[in-house]
Amino acid sequence: MTVPRPRLEVGPGAGSLRTRAALGLASCHARLTGGRVRVPVLKALDRLLPAGPLPRVRAHLAPGVDVELDPAGALARASVIAAGYEHGEVEAVADAVRPGGLFLDVGANIGWFTLMVATHRPAGEVWAFEPLPATADRLAANVRRAGRANVRVVRAAAGHVGGEASFTSTVDDAFAHRAVGGGPSVVCPVTTVDAEWDRAGRPRVDAVKVDVEGAEPDVLRGAEHVLHRDHPVLLVETPGAAAVAAVEAVLTPWGYRRRERAGLLPYNSLFRFAGTG
Repeated sequence: MTVPRPRLEVGPGAGSLRTRAALGLASCHARLTGGRVRVPVLKALDRLLPAGPLPRVRAHLAPGVDVELDPAGALARASVIAAGYEHGEVEAVADAVRPGGLFLDVGANIGWFTLMVATHRPAGEVWAFEPLPATADRLAANVRRAGRANVRVVRAAAGHVGGEASFTSTVDDAFAHRAVGGGPSVVCPVTTVDAEWDRAGRPRVDAVKVDVEGAEPDVLRGAEHVLHRDHPVLLVETPGAAAVAAVEAVLTPWGYRRRERAGLLPYNSLFRFAGTG
């Protein structure tokens, strides 16, 4: 079942005319291509936007489900130039979620995927993993405002083993990452997907999204039992050949294969279980 594309509203202020023009062109592009976004078009629309912060951008994800986007953040720009953030990816995971099933949003940020799937698949459940305290607060507030009782916010990173990890804070929290020296950092708890799943009684997992700025293989290793039992559809950020190879090194022995799907951006990969025979 198709997920309706969200509606974006651009507020007044400096750059509003350019931002609205880019959004209008992006909406036409999405309609004409059936949602199959073209990267050269996205780059051209990004050049049309103001170089600095955008005016206020509000995303209407569904009736009664609205999210304010950070005007200076990457999520606002990406949402405007594509007339909806990674909508092909949202549809890919939502298509996999059946009644009673679970979607794991690992690297949930402020909850775009979480709220889209929770709203349009209300018979399913979503666990949203977000370690950064300020971002997790915004995520939880967005979930409360949307009235989504089928969402659980997990205030922790997901990794290969539990414990703690330092994350480098950035101006744009969409790009926070494990600290490797330099810049302010915050210590956050780390859990594993398997540990959370065990504690919850091992519910059926239908889909998993992993977008954690380079730590995707670690997350997948910590979800081995889930993947072996339920074979969920996996949407994984893989920005480049090295990232694809690192993820495939984990998933291929477990019977997963990378699959093509129209509408996905080139830095995301869809994996499905194909069997180990």
